[in-house]
Amino acid sequence: MPKRSEKVIDYSVFLGGTEYLGTATADLPEIAFLSDTSKGAGIAGEMDTPSPGQTSAMTLTLNWNTVERSSIKLLAPVVHALDLRANIQKFDTAANEYTESALKVTVRGRPLSGGLGGLESATAMSSTSAFSVNYLKVLIDNEEVLEIDKLNYIFKVLGVDYLAKTRENLAI
Repeated sequence: MPKRSEKVIDYSVFLGGTEYLGTATADLPEIAFLSDTSKGAGIAGEMDTPSPGQTSAMTLTLNWNTVERSSIKLLAPVVHALDLRANIQKFDTAANEYTESALKVTVRGRPLSGGLGGLESATAMSSTSAFSVNYLKVLIDNEEVLEIDKLNYIFKVLGVDYLAKTRENLAI
């Protein structure tokens, strides 16, 4: 019987692997492949053809409860290394008990924007920090399941690098 994922118990955001940044929610990057429409002889109409490993721009957004010193620090126009570490609650249907799983999302990105949010009594400020992501790695229970490194032509899914041949052909 499967272990069913239920929810995030909690998570933390770190800068440079060690500096805890504060209380925020995160909108993680969406992975969308670049594609073009193919048509012509041998094709009945049109079809979108994605380019393996070539992705659209990826964005990470952190939504802060209040303006934090760390959220202001993230406006510095440099590449920031961020770790989002989560504890996932699962339910083991065979054993009828809860289990936990580690999720770690590592990104390197440059700041795109930083909103200070609003001020209202007894309400979160909803300030934001948005980043253009050029590197993304996802670990589940310390096993790498996804790595995208746009600048080094790496696109790994479950250990298979779908840009290895491209790197070889381009002699990168």
